[in-house]
Amino acid sequence: MQLPALSAVTELFKPITWFPPMWAFACGVVASGVSMDGRWLLAVVGVALAGPLVCATSQAVNDWYDRHVDAINEPQRPIPSGRIPGQWGLYLAILWTAVSLAVATALGPWGFGAAALGLLLAWAYSAPPVRLKENGWWGNAACGISYEGIAW
Repeated sequence: MQLPALSAVTELFKPITWFPPMWAFACGVVASGVSMDGRWLLAVVGVALAGPLVCATSQAVNDWYDRHVDAINEPQRPIPSGRIPGQWGLYLAILWTAVSLAVATALGPWGFGAAALGLLLAWAYSAPPVRLKENGWWGNAACGISYEGIAW
């Protein structure tokens, strides 16, 4: 079984998209007014959860379920180009979902619930049969809620 290159996985996870939810989480931490004395690690975990974990998962899920369209419109992307071989796009989306949920346990029940909701929306946005992205209202609402609302 051929493994995908780290560079292809990084491209699949689209780090440029991580900034808004990471920033929203950090702003939420500041806006909460809660003293961070001795709790900075939780804030760092939350920022990582919002960006390189949950947001990256959403990117992998979306690219996996759009691979047929991307093969026509954007064949240079990691999945249609074959740089993410076979079913690795799906495996990475599932793995990153599990890693995200495991890390979310460090943030307690509210943090875990928020991460679970974000991941549920990520899958519902792209995966059949729901594919929220096919509806201008539901798809846009899911993105707004996930990228800024939940993260905040």
